[in-house]
Amino acid sequence: MTITNKQVQITETRVKQGDPSDMLGKTLELAEQIERGRDIAREFLKSNRLAPVPQLDWFGLGGSAVSGDLLQAFGYESPAMKTQVFVRRHMRESNLPRLVCSYSGNTVEAVRTLSEVPAEQIWLALSSGGEVEKISAQRGIPFLKLPGGYPPRGAIGFSLGAVAEIFEQVLKASPQDFALDKLREDAQRYRKLTREENPALDLAVKLVDRTPVIYTCDGLMGPALAFRMRAQFSENSKVWSHSADLPELAHNEVEAMAHLGQVLPPPLVIFLGKWAAEGIFSDPRPGMEELFGSQQIASLRLDPLARFADTPSRAAQGLRLMLLTDAATVYLALLRADDPMEIPKITRLKNLLSGA
Repeated sequence: MTITNKQVQITETRVKQGDPSDMLGKTLELAEQIERGRDIAREFLKSNRLAPVPQLDWFGLGGSAVSGDLLQAFGYESPAMKTQVFVRRHMRESNLPRLVCSYSGNTVEAVRTLSEVPAEQIWLALSSGGEVEKISAQRGIPFLKLPGGYPPRGAIGFSLGAVAEIFEQVLKASPQDFALDKLREDAQRYRKLTREENPALDLAVKLVDRTPVIYTCDGLMGPALAFRMRAQFSENSKVWSHSADLPELAHNEVEAMAHLGQVLPPPLVIFLGKWAAEGIFSDPRPGMEELFGSQQIASLRLDPLARFADTPSRAAQGLRLMLLTDAATVYLALLRADDPMEIPKITRLKNLLSGA
């Protein structure tokens, strides 16, 4: 099904009025954040000694957990790194060394998981301050302080860069090419205010009055990026979305395609990632696209190999695809006349849970 081209007019004035806290600017400084995160980690390691460990529990929520997912997806895993990292979003009993990441430093679950085990079990704590910093100082826990003043979802580069540096120096992970120069070029492109020059704005326009349905095409990069993408749709764009993974969904979810065609707003299926099983199993995307066409369901591909062929590393392609989709969610908020920074329902829920 052809995606209808919508005519939009977006100006610098409209961007400034709709995004007064400059969420777009914070999003597009990903390369600078990664670079600064690495610098902070280098300084940290000059005065802090972390022992190499065979296994590590990474605890976080939101962007503070997604950082761990992404690092694994980018290649910080066996055999590039001997340490096995378990990214947890639920508190659980464990005797493994623990890395606690909470950008704000006040995430209730992170504060508790930092406090519930002996101090010597905490391998590292990261935050921009808050209770995590206070508890770490009181208990003598190795603490790396991230720059403050950002919403957690707009500060992911700091933790990505810092932990990548630590994994490489301490855990002897194979360095990954993040292609920061390409990320900077992409960021400049995503500031343009025409669809022809700006792929992020073009994607946002296609998503107006659509329900994003994200179908991932590989077993590692895709799910991590889909999780990030759905969170950004929710927090930045205030849009509900859905995701599922290939090839699994081809054996079950596809049978309910008629119901997908009844979703309102109408769905836009995004095939996210490259088909990783090339030469082993047939790529299911062409067949699914034919089925979608028969049901009048629109679809498109976001394939990092096709879009970013000039950066062959998995890490660089993943980061560039994340920056594209992050920026698109900010533009989608502007097109919907929503402030991409404000999260009133999340704030209200937190207040209800705390009794405030």
